[in-house]
Amino acid sequence: MTRRLLVAILASAAVAAGGIGALAPLHAAGQTPVPAYDHVFVVVEENHGYTDVIGNPAAPNLNRLANTFGISTDYYGVTHPSEPNYVALLGGSPFNVNSDDAYYTQTVNQPNLISQLDKAGISWKAYLQALPHPNYQGICYPANCNGSPDKDPLYVSKHDGIQNFSTSRTTADWNRQVPIEQLQSDLTSNSVPRFGYVVPTECSDQHGDPPYCIDSGNPGGGDPQDQRLVAQGDQYLGSIVQSITNASFWSKGNNAIDVVYDEGDDNQGCCDSGNGDPNGTGGGRVANVVVTSHGPRGATDNTPANHYSLLSTIQNTFGLGCLANTCDTTNVKPLSKLFAVTGSHAVATTAITPPNIATPTPTPSETTGQTSLTPSRGGFTVQRAATLGGGDNSLGAVAMASAHDGWAVGNFLPDDPNSNQDATLSLAEHWDGAKWTVTPTPNAGPNFNTLFGVAGDAAHAWAVGTALDSHYNNQALVETWNGTAWSLTPVPQPGSERNQLFSVSAVSPSDVWAVGDQQGSNGLFETLVEHFNGSTWRAVPAPDPGSTGNFLYGVSASDDDVYAVGEQIGGSGFDRALVERWTEASGWSVVPAASATATAGSTMLFSVTRTTDGVYAAGQTEGQQNGATPLVEHVTASGATPESLPAVQSNWGELFGVSGTADHVYAVGTVVNTTTTNNEVIVMRRDGDGWHLVSAPNPGDPAGGSNILGGVASTGELTVTTGSYDTGGSRLPLVETHTDS
Repeated sequence: MTRRLLVAILASAAVAAGGIGALAPLHAAGQTPVPAYDHVFVVVEENHGYTDVIGNPAAPNLNRLANTFGISTDYYGVTHPSEPNYVALLGGSPFNVNSDDAYYTQTVNQPNLISQLDKAGISWKAYLQALPHPNYQGICYPANCNGSPDKDPLYVSKHDGIQNFSTSRTTADWNRQVPIEQLQSDLTSNSVPRFGYVVPTECSDQHGDPPYCIDSGNPGGGDPQDQRLVAQGDQYLGSIVQSITNASFWSKGNNAIDVVYDEGDDNQGCCDSGNGDPNGTGGGRVANVVVTSHGPRGATDNTPANHYSLLSTIQNTFGLGCLANTCDTTNVKPLSKLFAVTGSHAVATTAITPPNIATPTPTPSETTGQTSLTPSRGGFTVQRAATLGGGDNSLGAVAMASAHDGWAVGNFLPDDPNSNQDATLSLAEHWDGAKWTVTPTPNAGPNFNTLFGVAGDAAHAWAVGTALDSHYNNQALVETWNGTAWSLTPVPQPGSERNQLFSVSAVSPSDVWAVGDQQGSNGLFETLVEHFNGSTWRAVPAPDPGSTGNFLYGVSASDDDVYAVGEQIGGSGFDRALVERWTEASGWSVVPAASATATAGSTMLFSVTRTTDGVYAAGQTEGQQNGATPLVEHVTASGATPESLPAVQSNWGELFGVSGTADHVYAVGTVVNTTTTNNEVIVMRRDGDGWHLVSAPNPGDPAGGSNILGGVASTGELTVTTGSYDTGGSRLPLVETHTDS
């Protein structure tokens, strides 16, 4: 049997099995092998095509690295959207992953690069920016993500990919996924692993990440919104590469940093990315820049390549077997030219400061409109809600002084062609008993403003949220309604990096509480509580029991006490709900909440309400065994215990709002329909015989529209729940009402 025939047989068998080759990597005839490397780092950037960044003055670090070292000029993502690209980069195929959904809903039962490294005894770590601690198993952090209005987190598991593989859900592998701060300590102590996988936050990888930074813009064409994101990500990239190339190990062996984008703007592809067609569709042409200690200088490689090529390169340099499409050595070739060892001198790079690109401040001029759908189901009826312009309009919290007087708040995207259509502006709508009307709100920030919570009576209202300041840092946002107009209200900003308010509750015009989180220069999130006494707002100290993070998402106040709920993050393992109580005599203290378990997963609470029957908090339990499930806890001064809820036929569900009266309690949110994969509303009602599911309308497009309820308020006569839906285009405000008997 010839050598070439043996190669073909082994490669064909490995591809058919979708598994790992039995032998070390085999090269196609005439293919240059990849030399052995001591260390390889991969840094993954987001959502920009090749021409969006190469030659772009907003990315001076990336371009200098490309010009100084080497770049693949014909490199492609594998598919869309993000998550399957990360899976493909590690496993040689997207397998069954075709969306950005939670990793435990898209499990891959196949080997991958991580399991190969483990088997070979080769050290590795995933350095994940904003990860709160090793062994963090949540899909996002901060964990108050998604919902309505939509909230992006800083860390997202969809940009990791390791967790999708069941073979890598071991305790050891979870603990090798660490906060990125460990990279600097490993570099300083000269204890870097042989493979380093670096994933920045959605603010630092050019993705866009409201409310923590600006939203994504329009790549290419000089859009200032996108240019600022590119510059922000490029600055972080420059600092990461500088840290690695200035470490003592860099010049002492063959070491490399591969900077790659997950997907681009089009569907171009190559190298087995399109349903078996080696020249088929893919994830778009993107940049792949290779920085080596003793390799090429000023090199370009125009060999067609994609994420399978990068994986093949890593497998080759570490002497590992092939996986899935990397076994097809005819169509998938490693980046041999860029990883060649030439004997050049090591270069310790210095980061460049990108230009400071301002984004246009929009002046709202959108005309008002109205949604048209009014379906009914299960006693709930969709109401006509007001809209501003034709861009996204989303509502979240709602407060009802009576059945004829209420407020709902959220945000909208301007659509004026002369405005910045990627900005986010605050939105408030008033209910007068007959219709919803948009009431103009001021915007504190130049780019991002959103309202997450609202409270009020017949003559006053307070709305809270966050806005980006002139330096594009989060600041707590409070707006006050005086019976005539909304105005900005100054509040303390104790966090040096970020301040956000998610919920507000008013006992009277001189007794208002708001809660959220703050972040200092050490990166740690802590609770934020602010109180209004009728004339000024002041920050009130509250406990922070979690060692690596504490958040308050909901608050409910009365004359006697105040309850606030959220989440506390420990140093490892599962995270747990946070419940705190304030009294005049004792101040704020922690109330014991239900503990997370190995089978249940982490717990978090997003909203809290009080009724004559007690205090109830709603949220979710999340874990890889059972997915995400709705959670309601009954809260007393001595503790919080889970309520028995009806089963939900979904692997993903959460409750964002809860409200009640003497007769009933409603909890609302969203679930994923496992058949259609659409988001659908979920409504639960508690009455004399426990909790029940209530059918409610889903006006979103059945072919792929979302339906999300973010808030609920009950008056005794009327229950109003608010959120957003889409019919295949922009998000629209969703208001559903139920006449209570």
